[in-house]
Amino acid sequence: MLPLPGKRILLVADRDLSVHILSQPPSPSAYLPGRLKIQAMELLAPHALTTAHDHDWLQWRTFHEAVLCPGSPHPDQSIHLPTILAAFSAPCHSLDDIRQRLGVTMLAVVFGVRPGSTVLQELDLMALAEDVQQLADMVNQPLRRLLLGPFQKSRRERVYSVLDEAWKASTEDTPMGSLLSRAHAANSADSGRQELLEQLPHWIFTFHGSASKLFGRTLAILLSRPELLENVRQELRTVCGSDGPCSEDQIARLIYLEACVLETGRLYPPVQLTVHRRDTEEIHEGRRVPANTDILQLFLLLQRPQKPYVEASEFQPSLWLNRMGACPFSDLFLSGARSCPGKDLILFVIKTGLAKILMGDLPTVPHGAFLSARWPLSFPDRLIRFTATPSTF
Repeated sequence: MLPLPGKRILLVADRDLSVHILSQPPSPSAYLPGRLKIQAMELLAPHALTTAHDHDWLQWRTFHEAVLCPGSPHPDQSIHLPTILAAFSAPCHSLDDIRQRLGVTMLAVVFGVRPGSTVLQELDLMALAEDVQQLADMVNQPLRRLLLGPFQKSRRERVYSVLDEAWKASTEDTPMGSLLSRAHAANSADSGRQELLEQLPHWIFTFHGSASKLFGRTLAILLSRPELLENVRQELRTVCGSDGPCSEDQIARLIYLEACVLETGRLYPPVQLTVHRRDTEEIHEGRRVPANTDILQLFLLLQRPQKPYVEASEFQPSLWLNRMGACPFSDLFLSGARSCPGKDLILFVIKTGLAKILMGDLPTVPHGAFLSARWPLSFPDRLIRFTATPSTF
């Protein structure tokens, strides 16, 4: 327990207890979303799946699974493949550059907006994405939210005005191959419009936020470690030949590249903590969770040894290669009831973009954070830049 006045906060440092908490559907008889999480999400989407429980959670979990199709290749990913490849056909220069390109991809995946298309052209969807990201950043930054949150009413109203217009301008059939059209098909007749629209921002800020961090961090580590890079490029040569990725089947077979993405997420998780609460006492395998307790899980504590640095030898893609075996760590997308329903789709996007970059002229990373045997404790996102250099695949 953390010794904070007036609060009972349990810091979870045991992986088995963490998996136990995350595996259960949110319920008053089990584990509920934490008060801090609920308060933070009031700024952006108070009815989001991450803060729901019981009937509401089941309703929106079913909705998200129908749209995102977890556990199998997404039915629309072949439609998105050309857009992703085009987005990453030019050299990347920074993590912000990657974020912008994933923003272009997001427009295609979520709204069906692709280069040359005229769907939803009357809406400024890039401005919408920026507004959503600004609010999402405040959700994750308590001090900034405290100082600036009260002034975000107009931004939030603008977000839901645009989302409402996008919803009214779309149907179950158009825009083709978009999450928006699938949302029409998955929507139940008894769901309120505002509650429905509050499910959409998470799809948007995932591309600009956690996905862009995971993409850029993986790329920076691979470019800094020749032995890892050669393994990835050998897999790309074997699977894709000299023409580069051109089918969803090829992307699915890039299992070493996927393992590198998952391992990057283990050592440098883009989402670093989650908060739950327990209203009744529980004893789990000898570990007591008191009643009326806020429960804090820091993934950095759960997923790697506790030292003031990360050793290069700790980067082990092999942990994720045996899909039938039991990995001692949970991946960053979690598992069970709290697992991310968009895992398969976002991994497809990241793997496709990385494959396109790594089969072309390789950029270099002037910053030497990952050249030594000891890596930084936290990822130096703002310091990472990429410099284009000609290379032969």
